[in-house]
Amino acid sequence: MPTKNIVLFGQSGAGKSSVINLMAGEEKAKTSLGTERCTMHWEEHPISFDGYDYKVFDTVGLEEPQLGIDEYLDAIVNARSLIMKLDNEGGIDLLLFCVRAGRFTATIQNNYRLFYEWLCEKKVPVVLVLTGLERERNMEDWWTEYKGTFDKYNIVVDGHLCITAANKLDGIHQELYQLSRQLVRNTVREHTHERLGGDAWKGGWKGGDGWFKRLVRKLTELLSGNHTLKKKDITTTLTKRCGMPRDAAVLLAKQIRQELSQKSSV
Repeated sequence: MPTKNIVLFGQSGAGKSSVINLMAGEEKAKTSLGTERCTMHWEEHPISFDGYDYKVFDTVGLEEPQLGIDEYLDAIVNARSLIMKLDNEGGIDLLLFCVRAGRFTATIQNNYRLFYEWLCEKKVPVVLVLTGLERERNMEDWWTEYKGTFDKYNIVVDGHLCITAANKLDGIHQELYQLSRQLVRNTVREHTHERLGGDAWKGGWKGGDGWFKRLVRKLTELLSGNHTLKKKDITTTLTKRCGMPRDAAVLLAKQIRQELSQKSSV
């Protein structure tokens, strides 16, 4: 069977790295992606379980409701790089949206829009992973009580998981941790190999024609401040902050400027 690609997203502190380690059954991911927190940056982790192989991409999402120009350009460069990589490796098969139970802000809604609606254009199954429930008698009860919050913010998902990813606790907490591992693995398998009433998911979603242009336009909804940046200023940021070769940065800066101009004239 081909390797399936999973993109894990959510705010820092939601337990994304812990979810990866829970799923893998060993420590694969560190608890931080480093001090340089570029929006849409990612780390790749190969994982195998139940006879299937996966690549899990642990991403850095939004930390504020709006983007400054540096974060905006980071998001553009890293999103394009991720999709280009995954296009060559079969596309995206599943999104896992990590949210720490009890922490709901506008940034959570914007991360959902960024990854599910804008990056993947609502064409990839998305599962909500609610973490931090180790102190609940029945973890699923949290969803029963708070499901309406997600409805209120128009967050629609193909499934949800109420889990704990906190390891090395004792007693009932360790039992909940083992239960959580099985829940995550079962759900991942169902959405990548057993979807549509037993029919295997035929292949991952790929960006396709016009995807990048659409993403640039949509990202401007989260861009704060001055949109009339000069091409030279964008080029400088792309080369110095994002590390792009100058020739590529010049071409991308031109495209970004064109899309910003079209968006502002609408």
